[in-house]
Amino acid sequence: APAERLAAAEQRATRLAARNRLARELHDSVGHALSAVTLQASAARKVLDTDPDFAREALAAIEETTRNAVGELDSVLGLLREGEDRPAPAPAPSLMDLDGLLARTRAAGVAVELTAPGALDRLPPVVSREAYRIVQEGLSNALRHAGRVPVRLRIAEDPKKVEIMMENPVNGATRARPTGGRGLRGIAERATLLRGTCAWDTVDGVWRLTVRLPLEASR
Repeated sequence: APAERLAAAEQRATRLAARNRLARELHDSVGHALSAVTLQASAARKVLDTDPDFAREALAAIEETTRNAVGELDSVLGLLREGEDRPAPAPAPSLMDLDGLLARTRAAGVAVELTAPGALDRLPPVVSREAYRIVQEGLSNALRHAGRVPVRLRIAEDPKKVEIMMENPVNGATRARPTGGRGLRGIAERATLLRGTCAWDTVDGVWRLTVRLPLEASR
C-alpha cells in the first residue's frame, strides 16, 4: 500500500541519516587525532636527541590525544551497539572543550590564534557541539594539507547566529589531496543540518573557511 511504502522509505531515510551522522563523528574525531599524532610524533623524533624536554611534551600530547580519541570512538561505537546493556555514551565535546583541542593542536607544532567571545557557554548545546566538530575538522585540514602553518580562528556571536572563520596560509609545500576528501563535505553537512551556510576559498595565498550557524532555530 502507498502508506506502507512511505513508512518504509521514511525508515530507510532515518537509518541513512543516523549512519551519516556516525560517519561524520568518526571521521572528525579519529581523523583529527591521527593527523595531530602524526605531526607530534614527527616533531618528537626530529628533536629526540637535541631537545628531550620538547620530545617529552610531544609524547605527553600524543598520549592525551589518543586517550581522547579512544573515548570518543567508544562513545560512537556505543551508539551502534543496540540492545546491549551498556552505560549511556559520554556527551559529545562542545566549544566548552575548545581549549583542550587547541592545546593538542599546538603541541603538534601548529600556532593557533583564537579570537572568541567569553560567553560561548550560552550557545545552544547542539550549536556548540556542531561548532566544535567544525573547528576540529578545520584544524585537521590545516594539519593534513598545509602542515605546521599558523592558523587564525575567529568565533563571533550575535543574537541571530554564530560565525566561525578559519584562515591559514598555503604555499608550494601544501600537500595535494590524493582523493576528494570528506572533511569539507562533512562541515557543509553539519552547517546544512542547522540551516546554516558554509563557504571556503583561497585568496592571495590564504585558505579561508567561513561557517555561519543560526541560533534561533536551534534554541
